[in-house]
Amino acid sequence: MSYELISTMRKDVVMADDEAAYILSYFKEQQFRRNTVLLHAGEVAHEVFFVTQGSLHQFYNDEAGNERTCNFTFENEFATDLESFSKKTVSASTIKTLTPTTCLTITCSDLVPLMKESRAMNDFFFLLVERIAAASIRRTKALLSSTPEKQFLDLLEEKPEIIQRVPQRYIAQYLGIAPESLSRIRKRLIPAKKP
Repeated sequence: MSYELISTMRKDVVMADDEAAYILSYFKEQQFRRNTVLLHAGEVAHEVFFVTQGSLHQFYNDEAGNERTCNFTFENEFATDLESFSKKTVSASTIKTLTPTTCLTITCSDLVPLMKESRAMNDFFFLLVERIAAASIRRTKALLSSTPEKQFLDLLEEKPEIIQRVPQRYIAQYLGIAPESLSRIRKRLIPAKKP
């Protein structure tokens, strides 16, 4: 499973096989059952998760106590509460497995020395942080200025497998609409397949 991490990293950075092996030595493979909480809101995020199989759901509760979805993570993607992980502050979000999930995990205390030792890991992690920040800005803009239909189409383009893999109520939360509204949007935008 670990080759997927190196393959993902090599799309952005160059690394020799010995450096790849050194990077992998810092990661630990872990398997989680469905509905396992990997990070609780109110705790400090000490780990980064790289999904090799399965899916994660990241959410928070608003002031009224309503659950709000902020992200989904599938294979070959990373998950953590970045602000909590980098600043050692408590996390506002919870990360939970949607399915049985296998992750490669690394702790902050291991990542810091690894970034000092490995140029590839250092360069890749900074690129990853930039991408997360850019995605967060795009998401904020979409929530403020795009229709739910446009957001739904963008989500399908970015993560086409989401309809089959994520419960509709979480997708609706992510788009900031009621599940019934999402049903109507899906019927309009996704033609029914004929038998």
